[in-house]
Amino acid sequence: MAYYTYILRCEGGSLYTGITTNLSRRFCEHQGKGGKGAKYTALRRPLGYEAAWQSKGRSEASKLEYRLKALSKPEKERLIIGDMPKEPYLSDYTRINISYNGGIIMLFICYNRCTTCRKAKAFLDDKGIKYDFRDIKTENPSEAELRDWHEKSGLPLKRFFNTSGQQYRALGLSKKLSDMTEDEQFKLLSTDGMLVKRPILVGGDFVLLSFKEEEWEEKL
Repeated sequence: MAYYTYILRCEGGSLYTGITTNLSRRFCEHQGKGGKGAKYTALRRPLGYEAAWQSKGRSEASKLEYRLKALSKPEKERLIIGDMPKEPYLSDYTRINISYNGGIIMLFICYNRCTTCRKAKAFLDDKGIKYDFRDIKTENPSEAELRDWHEKSGLPLKRFFNTSGQQYRALGLSKKLSDMTEDEQFKLLSTDGMLVKRPILVGGDFVLLSFKEEEWEEKL
């Protein structure tokens, strides 16, 4: 599993360094969604990522986190803009391109066997739009991500359920959903990616759910 060591810009210009396996999810958590953020970002509103490096495991990511935290703020600022002599220890890590609002470029969540997902992928590829691909079956969205996407989409929460899926029918959700609280719905959605409507395209300040070419064309 890939791990990321990141530098996050917070309100007031301060910098926070941490590690995660999912940059998009971690940014949501730092914003207070899901109750799994850090004490530091709870007091200083996170604005966006400034830099991130990928490593092969938690141990390597933690070592880089320790080294970055030892840097002074001016040194971190120089490192962010590439105006600092390359540190020898960084040669073992890959710096990645990330969007300031939380994620690697744009996040595209889909299911390979879904015809609509394949159409959406072809649309993005034809337009030359860069995105981070994620299989919703093997890496289901977290509760924090779902809450963030729901807020950005402006859609009713029910729209996030894959109502034509086998899991939805097997659980009898057509009759149960109306009696569930939003908290219960978010928790349920986070247990199985196949319950979630797809494809999903996550930008810095928007979320597109399902694929409608005219809607995606207008937004992108």
